[in-house]
Amino acid sequence: MKKLLLIAATILICTFIICSCAEKRLSGTYTFGEGVNSAEVTLHEDGSFEFMFSPISSYLGIGNFIINGDTLTLKTSDGKYHYVFRITDNGIEFDADASSDVLWFGEFVDGSLFKKS
Repeated sequence: MKKLLLIAATILICTFIICSCAEKRLSGTYTFGEGVNSAEVTLHEDGSFEFMFSPISSYLGIGNFIINGDTLTLKTSDGKYHYVFRITDNGIEFDADASSDVLWFGEFVDGSLFKKS
């Protein structure tokens, strides 16, 4: 029984470490477009994010993100909105079909690539 608990604890710790490393590698700022057509997602090592949809929008999306495989999901702290991206070698790609419809004047569309700055 002790051996089984030790194995389970080891697996749990390894899973936590792997997930933490993925969040740290992904942390940083990702940008799309230029000028008034730009948008920016900043991912922090603590699992929080900021999403600036457009320079002309007064709404700043903040909350926590979740990584599940190659999917990044941003969930706003007010619980009203979620935005989904596919993690690629080149950055994060917006998935409009899986995301909330409200884009706060953002000019990005399905498949738009946000590149790490």
